[in-house]
Amino acid sequence: MVYIIKIVFCDIDGTLSKRGVISKKNKELIKEFTKNDKMFILVTGRTVKYAVEISKSVGASKYVICCNGSIIYDYESNKIIYKQVIKYDDMKKLFEIVNKHNSRIVIGGIDKTFSNKPNYLKDETLIDDVTEAFYNSTPIVQVTISHKDKGVINDIIDEIKNIDNLKVINKHRSLYDKNYKEDGNIWIDVAPKNVNKGLAVVTLLKHLNIELKNSVRIGDDLNDMSMFFDEGINVAVENAIKELKNKADTITLPCDKDGVAVILDRIIRENL
Repeated sequence: MVYIIKIVFCDIDGTLSKRGVISKKNKELIKEFTKNDKMFILVTGRTVKYAVEISKSVGASKYVICCNGSIIYDYESNKIIYKQVIKYDDMKKLFEIVNKHNSRIVIGGIDKTFSNKPNYLKDETLIDDVTEAFYNSTPIVQVTISHKDKGVINDIIDEIKNIDNLKVINKHRSLYDKNYKEDGNIWIDVAPKNVNKGLAVVTLLKHLNIELKNSVRIGDDLNDMSMFFDEGINVAVENAIKELKNKADTITLPCDKDGVAVILDRIIRENL
């Protein structure tokens, strides 16, 4: 079957970039792809601020899907297309759990990042509580919790299960892959229960009046599973988890071998 590809949705970490580095070839092909009235959209578990910076640096399209699908943002118009926020009472419960376990929590706003503990990142603002004034001024769509001890993170996960409106939407690979090497920073992403990347992809497609069959989705990890649909084309990089590769229509080269660029080049050359 031949598809007319109008839009590509791509994960960042482990798919487009390796440890924050995006190759020159990937950047070149993204710019070439978007010259032809096609769209390249980043879909990430990261914050809005981070996603916008990466999107601008690679010449991607003006929309970003962030926080594992909790928010869709048009950064050229400074407009939130879609968002699902964590309720105030649930945010207070999360903060209590984090403090109880002496862990670090990161809250990503549109243009600022907040945390309860200092880190090497200089642009974070420290907070010691989630007040109503802070909550009302910052759309909290997802938080990231981290600790060096895997056991502590597992205890936190168990406690989050008691908060009805929230779920652990993404987590450090060492928490579900016994062969994955721990790197001293075990983390989990927590978001509203009705959130995932796939729902955000469908929502943005409707907003843009583009059919699912005219899209490509590229990913590598557990949180990318929800955007692998029966229509359109699902692409896994070679370094992706086994479960994702099993759902993929095609497998491209690994992240560090420009797998995204290979797919974009094929779309351009074959006029898909």
